Amino acid sequence: MTPWLWNELRNLFDTDDGSLPEIRVDYRDSAATVAGYALLRGRAAGVVSDKAYFWSKTHDAEVSLDFVSNAAALVASGEAEAFHVVLGGIQSRGIAVPDLGVFVFPGQLALDYRIGPAWGSNELEAFFSLLGELVSLDPAATLSLEKGVLPDVVARFQNAWRRWSTEHAT
Repeated sequence: MTPWLWNELRNLFDTDDGSLPEIRVDYRDSAATVAGYALLRGRAAGVVSDKAYFWSKTHDAEVSLDFVSNAAALVASGEAEAFHVVLGGIQSRGIAVPDLGVFVFPGQLALDYRIGPAWGSNELEAFFSLLGELVSLDPAATLSLEKGVLPDVVARFQNAWRRWSTEHAT
């Protein structure tokens, strides 16, 4: 447990203001994007999205995410457009992380989440552990917040991420 983490970032997770903040994992190696998506899908209890599909450039049509083994591989290869899906019950360290939206781009996974009471210190710790696993897929990966976030919030998040990463280095 990392009690300081919740104290430092609580206001970014606990009070639902209607926003869907985004945390981006940028990869230099597109294979890491594919592996990261597979990790998230493999740990999820299920897809929460009403319409879980992607646009296939090859077929010029919408295709169900469940119709292919890993739609992120098609995005990385340029055969499909970037897509968004909401995954529920993603497990990390034996704890279910609240629902996460996942935008899949050729070199990025962008995770969005609903701020609110589903988040607590255990869920945030599990989420950071999950982020750590995603970042570890590519030695050149970087973690950032969406554009437009106040600089002091970005600095607080990045400082917490660096501290957490240092404390949990293997």
